[in-house]
Amino acid sequence: MNQGDRKRNIQLYLQLIRVKQYIKNGLIFLAAFFAGTILEKETFFRLLTGFAAFSCFCSSVYILNDIRDVEKDRHHPVKSGRPLASGAISVKQAAVAGGMMLTAGYLLLSLTQGEWFGKAHAFVFLYLILNAGYSFGLKNVPILDIMILTSGFLIRVLYGAALCGTWVSNWLYLTVFMISLYMGTGKRKNERMAEPGWETRKVLQFYSPSFLEKIMQMSMVLAITFYSLWSSSMANRNFLASYMIWTVPLVLAIVMRYEMLVEKDVYGDPTDIILADKPIQILVGVYAVMDMGILYGKHGF
Repeated sequence: MNQGDRKRNIQLYLQLIRVKQYIKNGLIFLAAFFAGTILEKETFFRLLTGFAAFSCFCSSVYILNDIRDVEKDRHHPVKSGRPLASGAISVKQAAVAGGMMLTAGYLLLSLTQGEWFGKAHAFVFLYLILNAGYSFGLKNVPILDIMILTSGFLIRVLYGAALCGTWVSNWLYLTVFMISLYMGTGKRKNERMAEPGWETRKVLQFYSPSFLEKIMQMSMVLAITFYSLWSSSMANRNFLASYMIWTVPLVLAIVMRYEMLVEKDVYGDPTDIILADKPIQILVGVYAVMDMGILYGKHGF
């Protein structure tokens, strides 16, 4: 095998394990960031190792789903280009890669928690069970399919909190859940409009664009409301944290920008939308810097 073939194989396997989807795992750092402990060396190491572990688990889930859907994906206008659906990687090779990622994930997770089955392990187990069920048929059950998609984001936050022993407030929990529901519903809405024949995703026949639009709007309004209540409650911690309420307009701008983009995107994948748009990246960056200044300033945590 020459250097060109090796490079191509590496690219194929990176595509198979969906490296770009690891951006979602940034939610693992959320609880520690807002708790003011993320700059502690031990906490950051545990979160970084936990991030790597969860990314491996996610890759194993993506591979399982691709194996289950390989025939359908071959008829999909976008998914047909994936390594498994295109035939560039065989089912057997993909299964081996999935097993390796699962093993690597557990080995990495064992570095963060000495006990055999700690809280973080429980959230990983829940994530794997839900997504295995999704791959083996729950994806065809209306409402439940969206709830499983939504739960994946929430589990990431709770998993990160478990790694560093941080508590997730009720308002933050509800905010993450509603934003996740908004994104998951938006993905289904665009898939529904792009695939009127439901050849590759049977569950779409149960949804109408108007129904999905209503759920999106409800989720967006509740997400902003819950975030406002959470940021307002931060005033109880210290004087500087009281300024978190000032971030509400910025969060609203991010959501508005995302809404504008998801209206144009064919399949509404959150990762593709965020990675392809510079303005939303800048808004998220400004939000992160603003939060750092408020929460980690001289009179902050």
